[in-house]
Amino acid sequence: MTEASVAPQPEPNAAAEAGPPLVLCLINEAWFFRSHFLPWARLARARGFEVMILATPEREAQAFGDGIAVVASRATRGGIVPPGLWGASGQVVALAASRRPVILHAFGLHGMAIAALARLRGVRRPLAVSVTGLGFLVSRGAVRRAFGKGVARMLGAILDGPATRWLVENSADPAAMGLGNAVEEGRVTVLTGAGVDPSAFAPAPMPARPPLKLILVARMVRSKGVDLAVAAVARARQAGSDVTLTLVGDCDGANPAFYSEEDMARFAATPGVHVLGRRTDIAALLADHHLFILPSRGGEGLPKALLEAAAASRPAIVTDVPGCRDFVQPGETGYVVAAGAVAALADAIAAAAQADLPAMGRAARTRVELTGSVDVVGSQVVRAYRSLLDLL
Repeated sequence: MTEASVAPQPEPNAAAEAGPPLVLCLINEAWFFRSHFLPWARLARARGFEVMILATPEREAQAFGDGIAVVASRATRGGIVPPGLWGASGQVVALAASRRPVILHAFGLHGMAIAALARLRGVRRPLAVSVTGLGFLVSRGAVRRAFGKGVARMLGAILDGPATRWLVENSADPAAMGLGNAVEEGRVTVLTGAGVDPSAFAPAPMPARPPLKLILVARMVRSKGVDLAVAAVARARQAGSDVTLTLVGDCDGANPAFYSEEDMARFAATPGVHVLGRRTDIAALLADHHLFILPSRGGEGLPKALLEAAAASRPAIVTDVPGCRDFVQPGETGYVVAAGAVAALADAIAAAAQADLPAMGRAARTRVELTGSVDVVGSQVVRAYRSLLDLL
């Protein structure tokens, strides 16, 4: 689709008003939307909305289908202030002016920044905001962390109002963004992450043990705590535990704290650690392991891989950070340990070796089915859209 140019906002005509309401999604990368939020878009389409995405297209163009259009964003990902945000906000101005009633849906700080600039340029449309994590909270360097906190609160102040609905993935992020008024007014919904399709992760019997097989599925970036998982497994093995760790995921070069090739080679050289890189057969890999591990340093919403592991009836070892601690129930669906504590991770691994992991896995799947399926989460999102439509 050709990029829209910036233009004044005319009054919508009657023909434009007659069509289905448009949800214009503002997100950094089309692949991220596909991997996390496409089921929401399909559900919204099925319930009477049109969906359009403003994002950086995927390297290999793939049609989303179902009539979901992708407009190439002028903003690019990377850096403290991504280039092209002003140009992307101009695209929003033009699209909002030329279409029937529009709901904007901003995803993450990138989408929020575009929405805020569009608002400063005169766009007044109902707004849904998905807070997908506040990674700056674990950034290296006090200046960067302080800058990130200030930007988040500024965006919250610009975007919040009676016609804004906040969709967060944990109970801590609203306070971090200064959304006290929105919470009091009932305009904040805590979602169980992006949701997952339980039918795509049919429960499978646990593999034989020993060894106890752990798996970490994530982007290979520092915030995920991959180095902590490797160190914990090494410590557990030194203490006599027969345990292995499989690392699945690619390095995210656009993230300032990605693990280098040298880091990954060092992880692969650690006894008991296997590095697979990016894989698409996640359900099969989970079925071949006993336990999911994610020693996150924080700054996440609620990791989707954690939901996928639970859907596959695999318990988890996670750290006491927002999102992870919201989902994992200690002793019932997994273990929650102090962030950054390698010794505590190793102790949890040793405890898991003696635990009834199948029972914990069944409890984890039940939790996903009740609160974290794409149908449950997507319906919450569509309800937010409908509440915004009532304001038009």
